[in-house]
Amino acid sequence: MKNLVVLIVCLSVFSIFSVSAFGQSLYVNPNDDNLKNIENSKYLASSINVLRNSNGELVSVVKTEASKFLPHPITDQFLDTLPIVKEGIISERNIQMRQISVDYDYQNCISEMYDVPGYTEQCNWYHRAYVTSLGITNDVGERFEIFRGLNHSYTVKPGDSVTSFWTIITND
Repeated sequence: MKNLVVLIVCLSVFSIFSVSAFGQSLYVNPNDDNLKNIENSKYLASSINVLRNSNGELVSVVKTEASKFLPHPITDQFLDTLPIVKEGIISERNIQMRQISVDYDYQNCISEMYDVPGYTEQCNWYHRAYVTSLGITNDVGERFEIFRGLNHSYTVKPGDSVTSFWTIITND
């Protein structure tokens, strides 16, 4: 099945990594990637996604629980660049919480038309976001999707903006 990426954000946040939020729509094959089920892993990750229209008015707030993660050293390398917000010990395990936010402002007119419902005009389009992902790009330009949450939906129109507030908890 074909994956369709409809939103990509890259913000330079660190000297080693840049952060991205990926929104995928309509054609998502959760078995066609390197991500693993997050259940029983050392991670808990969630995102609060705040959608605002072009006037800055609140349109929706959607919470996404990550269901997949990337089992690769790059995941921990990136998390180690984030400050620890809270830390403690539970059942003799060290628990750490980190947070990061990612902003995206949708352009008024798209440059590429997609062969999917909602993309009928370059300046009057919309799409439905079904996936929230946290992606990173390392210093040599390699892209990694490190967390993904499924099963939420909101409609995005030209001029809208989305801020994803990620909270990631790890235990050793």
